Amino acid sequence: MRRGFEAGSARARLALGLGLAVMLALGAGVARAATDYRVELSGLPDDTTRGLVEETSELTTLKDKPPPSLTALRNRIRGDLDRIRLVLNAYGWFDATLDTSVNEEQKPVPVAIRVTPGQRYAVGALSIVDPGGVPLGAALAPPPGSLALKAGQPYEAQAVLDAEAAIIANLGRRGRPFAKVVHRDAVLDRAGRQVNIAWSIDYGPRASFGATSFEGLERLKDKAARALLRWREGDEVNIDQIEETRRAFVATGLFGTVGITTGQPGPDGAAPMLIRVTESKPRTIGGGLRYSTSDGPGARAFWEHRNLLGGRETLRITADVAQSGYSLDAKAKKPDFEWRDVDLVFEAKADREELDAYDLDAFSVGGGLEWRYSPQWFFSGGALFEQSHIDDGLTTEDYTLVGFPVVARRDTSNDVLDPTRGHRLTFSLTPYYDLAGTAGTFLIGQASAATYLPLDDAEDYVLALRGGIGATIGGSTYSLPANKRFYAGGGDSVRGFAYQAAGPLDDHSSPLGGKSLLTGAVEMRWRVTETIGIVPFVDFGSVFEDSIPDFGADLFMGAGLGLRYRSPIGPLRLDVATPIMGKRNSDDIIQIYISIGQAF
Repeated sequence: MRRGFEAGSARARLALGLGLAVMLALGAGVARAATDYRVELSGLPDDTTRGLVEETSELTTLKDKPPPSLTALRNRIRGDLDRIRLVLNAYGWFDATLDTSVNEEQKPVPVAIRVTPGQRYAVGALSIVDPGGVPLGAALAPPPGSLALKAGQPYEAQAVLDAEAAIIANLGRRGRPFAKVVHRDAVLDRAGRQVNIAWSIDYGPRASFGATSFEGLERLKDKAARALLRWREGDEVNIDQIEETRRAFVATGLFGTVGITTGQPGPDGAAPMLIRVTESKPRTIGGGLRYSTSDGPGARAFWEHRNLLGGRETLRITADVAQSGYSLDAKAKKPDFEWRDVDLVFEAKADREELDAYDLDAFSVGGGLEWRYSPQWFFSGGALFEQSHIDDGLTTEDYTLVGFPVVARRDTSNDVLDPTRGHRLTFSLTPYYDLAGTAGTFLIGQASAATYLPLDDAEDYVLALRGGIGATIGGSTYSLPANKRFYAGGGDSVRGFAYQAAGPLDDHSSPLGGKSLLTGAVEMRWRVTETIGIVPFVDFGSVFEDSIPDFGADLFMGAGLGLRYRSPIGPLRLDVATPIMGKRNSDDIIQIYISIGQAF
């Protein structure tokens, strides 16, 4: 009996195995019998709705993965019809009709969806009330004209949501940080072809800034942290000031995370404020490499401490080594010195340079104030002392200069290393007096401007323009210290010419420099892929012996092609340029520049 049972079990297992094999084979056959189709979508009212439908349509996005059966294809079509209807409704096409044509006998199956959009609905009446149905008073209602949503404009669901966010934000700026939407109604008026919008808003209790406490402070002192607050205790809560405070904490570079919580107000209306932070490491080490045909290789390294004494003091030491020499620079900063956003700075620098234009040994110290007037505007002023020994090929002189530099800068660009929009303006003026009497008194002024113009919405094509002008009042070209003269040429100036060589040369082909400067550049920055960019460019400029640039004089001009690679630390730049105007026998036919960041 046991052998019969075992034999029967073996036959059963064999039959089961064969059955599973047949099922798997049939399953594989079914998987291979995909229902290929082609889809035609027509009648959508505009490019916006067409683009959104194509992004969400499974018939389109899953075209390379055909459904396994006609039934699955029908389900895919039904799902797409619902998605198309949602897109059309979101843009006010509430009366649209969708006609579908499918010929299941043809291979591939033709699927045609035709949209008849009808008339687009407009925004109708706008109503903002509290939960009891009472309209918000003038003290709480959005200021007239502040909402982008207006009666009569074409309806868009996103515009309604944006207006809703603006209503809540406006209440948050008026001491109502707990305001929220209780209910939103969008009522179709089919006769009038419009959508009436009504919001029920719970504007919450009125709140003022109460006591502020911190969580997570370790190395940063409490007093230094409170100096970053952009609100005053007792003032009406304003969410803009809360966001400004958050940005101020982030901008220090001392924190990995920053969160600000507004507590429920007490009987007196004061809302306690809690700032939770996670401190980052305060020290940073970094550096970079560069190369140019005329200068050879170069390297820069820095060490920075952003909270030296617990009060956000910074100390940055930078060492720069190149084929032409080296420098060591130390800069210390005390933030919010006496006034908010006004920093006290001190800097000391030692230089050794061996250039075609001159050989230099110099040491300088200076200090002053830096004022961040706004996110766009920056001002600085101070005094410096510089002792130098310079051999310019004609004379060897020692200079003891006292200077008083003043700088104003405006920057609206959207990225430090790779801007695609905005502009940058810089103005500087420095009077100098030579205590040794060699150079006398002179004044150097300089202005530069750069603008970045995106030519498409994706900012894949950006036209970048740059111009600069400089002038020196006092003395002659050769009475000025060689390192205070103007020069043009090089990777950050007129590409195609060697460093400082786009200007007059002496009998030994060494740059002489000048008392004035004029430069410009045009770049077309084309982002070919997410990481690769191509940049054709033209640079021009020269220096002049007179204090004012000669705008009618021939300029040196170079042109070339650049390659950009977008890395985590910024765009890596490779530029190859050649002189196209002003070339002399001493100028090379090709100059190559490698560095980090765009040319300007």
